[in-house]
Amino acid sequence: MELSSLYPGLELNQSSKIEYYQSRELPLIIIVDDVPAFFKYEDKWIPHLKYLLSKGYEWIPRIVVDMGAIKPLGRGADVMAPGIRRVIEEFRAGDPVAVVDEKYGKPFVVGIALVDSVRIPGMKRGRVVRNIHRVGDRIWRLL
Repeated sequence: MELSSLYPGLELNQSSKIEYYQSRELPLIIIVDDVPAFFKYEDKWIPHLKYLLSKGYEWIPRIVVDMGAIKPLGRGADVMAPGIRRVIEEFRAGDPVAVVDEKYGKPFVVGIALVDSVRIPGMKRGRVVRNIHRVGDRIWRLL
């Protein structure tokens, strides 16, 4: 499956029950063992937050943001450079990344990187990640 090439650290159990779900309101979603796992966004498979929270997220690059960024990101704002505390794992522009808070380290947003990770430490301003999935959005609520 293309997921293993996109996410080399991801280990899917061969005995897992895999289903596909699609509706007019939602993109194509892969459900693994009754947990929404990935959804199709443009031409990429993006991890679903419920899967990251239940199965672990060490296999996806992460951006740690300060606590002041949580409310705007929860409303759908993109990740801006001033709110970033650090980057965990390298990534390139166009790659999916999880956004975690600095206090608990739990993912609450998944997005698409707008810049390569190596550029972030020198950035003082600007958008870094496009917010495409967050806790409480329609993809979260409908499954």
